[in-house]
Amino acid sequence: MRGLLAGTLGMLLAATAPQEAEAKLTVVACFPEWAELAREIGGPAVEVFAASAPGSNPDQISVTPELLASLKTADLLVCPGGGYEDDWLNPALDRIGNPKLADGQPGRFFASDFIAPLKDDHHNHAGPPKPHDHMHPTGNPHMQGDPYRMRTLGGQLAKRMIEIDPSAAATYSANARAFVKEIGALAKELEKKAAPLRGINVVTQHENAVYLLNWLKMRSAAVIEPQVGLPPGPGDLARIIELVPTDNVKFVVHAAYEDSKPSQYIAGRTGIPIVNLPFTVGGTAGGGPTFTEFYRDTVERLLDGLAGNDRP
Repeated sequence: MRGLLAGTLGMLLAATAPQEAEAKLTVVACFPEWAELAREIGGPAVEVFAASAPGSNPDQISVTPELLASLKTADLLVCPGGGYEDDWLNPALDRIGNPKLADGQPGRFFASDFIAPLKDDHHNHAGPPKPHDHMHPTGNPHMQGDPYRMRTLGGQLAKRMIEIDPSAAATYSANARAFVKEIGALAKELEKKAAPLRGINVVTQHENAVYLLNWLKMRSAAVIEPQVGLPPGPGDLARIIELVPTDNVKFVVHAAYEDSKPSQYIAGRTGIPIVNLPFTVGGTAGGGPTFTEFYRDTVERLLDGLAGNDRP
């Protein structure tokens, strides 16, 4: 009998061992760029759920049953932080009660804890003063536009994954080293290619290109929205149309997820090109599925705009 029980126990242990070995670190990312960062660092050791898709408006997140279920079982939450996602994320976390994702726990990874956010472009361009909107309470959250910041955050995310899941430390470390090397080299390559863009003036539709313009040393002459998320009125559009020739604005940009009508109006009235940017990884057909394609597609689109071509 003892031999039979021992044999049965041995078979059970053998049967369960593969499942235990295959257990993955479960990650919930607030937005597509953070989901892709988790995938590139985590590789096969992670399972990632994104709260939003590349084509969706990051200012309007729906808390679905699938998102709540993913948060409830997640080991790690990856978001920009700085209060940007508080309106929908905090109530969701209160509902699911996952202690791993609580404030101060390793399972909560907010980029703003590691990288100081830039101020919105509304603080920098000429024109009447504009109020600082509550959606960006501590600075602009769209850090994915700067490869150097994402390179730094990739290294920090690897450290956090190792802290939570030391069994896959070798995977996280190797992937982080590869990511840091690849993105660093890519940034330098694209900076040389994008040299003609330095110092030029553009008009942006929304406060979502701050890091991109800062990286490439471009200037936002104006933001079409008078306040973050507020559609422009006739006076806002008229002011921008007037400054296009005086500020030698080369083109107008909008994100792929946005209704481009305000940008189209400016372009139509002034004759400057309109450029549709991916904004996030996978935002355009050529802007994904990795950060490499995202940055390459973004720079190519900007250069097309400078050459006088529309990029829908």
